[in-house]
Amino acid sequence: MPSTTALRALLWMVSALAVALAAGCSCDTPNRRPDAGRDGGAFCDDQDGDTICDADEGEGDADGDGNPNLLDPDSDGDGVLDRDEAGDLDPSTPPRDGNGDGVPDAFDPNVPGPDAGGRDGGVRSDTPPMLADAFVEDTGIVEELCPASAMVPAGCLVSLDEAASALCNRLDDDCDGAVDERCDCEPGAVQPCFRGPPGHRGVGACQDGMQRCIATGEFGNWGACEGGIAPTAEACDGLDNDCNGCTDEVVGCIPDGSCPGPGDPRVPDGAPFVDYPLRGRDFYTGGARSWSWTVSGGPCDEILPRRSYTVSGAGSESAIFRPTLSGDYTVTMTVLTDAGTTFTCTWIVHVAGPGLRIEMCYPESETQDLDLFLSAPGYAGNWYIDVNDAFQPAREVCGWHNCEALIRGTLPAGGPYPRAAWGYGTSPLAECEGGPLGPQWRALGFCSNPRLDIDNNLSEGIGVAENINVDAPREGERFRIMVQNFTGSPARPAVNVYCGGRLVTTYGVAPDVVPGYAGVSGAIGIGAMWRVADVTTHIDAGGETTCDVVPLHPPGASVGYDVTYDDRRF
Repeated sequence: MPSTTALRALLWMVSALAVALAAGCSCDTPNRRPDAGRDGGAFCDDQDGDTICDADEGEGDADGDGNPNLLDPDSDGDGVLDRDEAGDLDPSTPPRDGNGDGVPDAFDPNVPGPDAGGRDGGVRSDTPPMLADAFVEDTGIVEELCPASAMVPAGCLVSLDEAASALCNRLDDDCDGAVDERCDCEPGAVQPCFRGPPGHRGVGACQDGMQRCIATGEFGNWGACEGGIAPTAEACDGLDNDCNGCTDEVVGCIPDGSCPGPGDPRVPDGAPFVDYPLRGRDFYTGGARSWSWTVSGGPCDEILPRRSYTVSGAGSESAIFRPTLSGDYTVTMTVLTDAGTTFTCTWIVHVAGPGLRIEMCYPESETQDLDLFLSAPGYAGNWYIDVNDAFQPAREVCGWHNCEALIRGTLPAGGPYPRAAWGYGTSPLAECEGGPLGPQWRALGFCSNPRLDIDNNLSEGIGVAENINVDAPREGERFRIMVQNFTGSPARPAVNVYCGGRLVTTYGVAPDVVPGYAGVSGAIGIGAMWRVADVTTHIDAGGETTCDVVPLHPPGASVGYDVTYDDRRF
């Protein structure tokens, strides 16, 4: 059996010969091979009448606008999108309607069989809405390297309202660039979403992003799907980049490396405050003139005045990525090869802590001191001992006074606060020693549970996010999140809730910022307090943590943020 390299070289020569033969084709020349343009014509058809055989010009250009048919949203130039008229490539005739019911055959549930109405390759489905896979972009793939039988259908549906069609399913069903448009949701909720054709979700390189529910009144609507990896042009890199079910269907492809996709053991999950090695030779083995690494993402990096992570050795063969917050980060490695070409890989690194993790960030964090608090399970008392003293939080809540490695709070009667102890065991040092207070945790000998990794008090922490962790919560426990601002200056905090390493909710991110959130300037009281949400934890059979999160509103209201001034109530 010939080697894979030899087979690819042979296929490349065959394809090149076919293209060369096609160069001098005239439309009365006998057919030499099937039309590669998928426009329904044989090899020598000239559907658009421009004297260039359809196969020679790729997809054909029925309306002469320079866009190949399958890349043209209105290929017949009649002002109606192909997806709305079953792709009528002939401007002189309407799409076929065999039974005269006004519905094109491609989309008519009463007409059996493949679409013959518009030569657009669409397949009629037995259950509306109808499939319109004809509108998948052309990637220039070679039939011999990726036969039609191996390709994963895009699964795009005809133009529709996803909410009205009961298709609120985290997918862009009609391939219009929006996921779950007009679908109701709870403001602040977060869900996975996919930015590509629905049939390509989870195929090859493709990976989900996330979208947030934005308030539009009592209910909300899903915002843009961000992050993740959508289909891209196929490359010679050992990965199915266009997520169509075939890998490296590029003529002459002999890859010098292999890019990772979802689940690849070379790209495991990371953890906050832990170095994450990026080793170029894990992915590229050829000769290289230079290397470059970039990282983007993180749920707070559009808010914080500085990045929440570092990348050391970004211009070297190997680098170190060090996150301080949870979330999905997009890593890109670019190699300038000895041949002068580039080899590029992009993948997602999921950074997650255990149990329940609350992260709070704000753009004023270099100049203002906000504080994050979490109540003990089931606690419903006041947040503060004295309404006039911002340095006397309740003992039953976790915060700067009793949850760091060093206890800094002082009780009204004198002496330090007792460390927050909610009946959990301690956690291994690996869970906290990589943070900025690592030496203090190592001196303590363990990670407390719950704990605050760092207090952004403009002394030990400046410009960073605060986080509170409960590494091993129990089934059915209820916690309440609160953010305090006693400085007198306006601030725009955002709170992210993670359960079992998965982002569940985000509150306070534009355009849903907390309005008028400022302490009372010059006052000695506790200032502004934002009661964010109640979190109830659940533990599944495998020990993984999930959560129910309920946002808090002013008493008697069903919308808005529960913010008070110099009011210590729970």
